[in-house]
Amino acid sequence: MAEEPPAERPAPFWRSDAGEVISAACAVALLVLMFAAKWFGVNELPGRASGAGRSTAIDAWQAMTLLRWLMLLTIIVALTAPLLHLTQRTHGATTSTGGVVAALGTITALLLIYRVLINPPAPDEIVDQKLGAVLGMLCALGIAFGGHASLRQQRIRARLVHRSRSQRSGVAGGLEAR
Repeated sequence: MAEEPPAERPAPFWRSDAGEVISAACAVALLVLMFAAKWFGVNELPGRASGAGRSTAIDAWQAMTLLRWLMLLTIIVALTAPLLHLTQRTHGATTSTGGVVAALGTITALLLIYRVLINPPAPDEIVDQKLGAVLGMLCALGIAFGGHASLRQQRIRARLVHRSRSQRSGVAGGLEAR
């Protein structure tokens, strides 16, 4: 007598793992920090400005003309990964987004570390880092960490699925031999 296959369980409503949630939260924080927080304070060299215009503070969007686009791309990818998995809950498949988030987060974090700690913008002026730059750099590191954690979780999940399938085929093969 043939047994009926087990009923398919519906996919869980929220498919995101902890790494995706960390990446998305850090992406939201980085987006806010890019525009709302001051990243660099610029004090012009003595004799080059009047007393009133000697110091200014700028945000990441104004300070980093090329890196801001990479930061924005990283934010968009980190935020859309959980949304993509949310829309895939009906058919049960999951797109692996951990690698892309991890790669973009790592590149962005490394470039921000270089730009904030090693080579700040405006080399002809005295520049100091503000709290926004340090927090933004930490958010980029959080996106990278979350992407790597998500990638690791996706690999573990794939191994478990592979083992489960191989065990089922082994059991079915053993029943057919009888």
